[in-house]
Amino acid sequence: MKHLLIASFSTLLFTAGAYVLPAPSMAQFANVKQHLNSLSTSRIAFARGKSSTTIENAENNIYILRAKAGQTLTLKVNSLGARASVTLYGVNGKPLSPVFAGADGEGKSFRLRLANTGDYYIVGGSGPSNHLYDFTVSIK
Repeated sequence: MKHLLIASFSTLLFTAGAYVLPAPSMAQFANVKQHLNSLSTSRIAFARGKSSTTIENAENNIYILRAKAGQTLTLKVNSLGARASVTLYGVNGKPLSPVFAGADGEGKSFRLRLANTGDYYIVGGSGPSNHLYDFTVSIK
């Protein structure tokens, strides 16, 4: 009986762990530039006279934003589905921000004074079950 209980408990922990552990997201690239031709991209443009925009109900995409050295970029995650994620990458294609993922990433923001002029990349991943995400990006 003792072995049966231990085996049942072990199976329960393994099964629960499979649902709790996050799957790697597409927002965890070592270099985003390697993926520009294989994933959908959108260029971010601010409305005339505005310095920020909000992307809503988004799925897997790489957002490209042109910015100048000396400007301050702020990325604020408004909402994330359970497996969605958002990450900021620099002009060299390397990650600049932490990976904002799932409920832990909601409401968090990242601010950075930009060292280089060029294209910055915001990678949004909707995860294996297509969870949507919203974020606001601003440049000042």
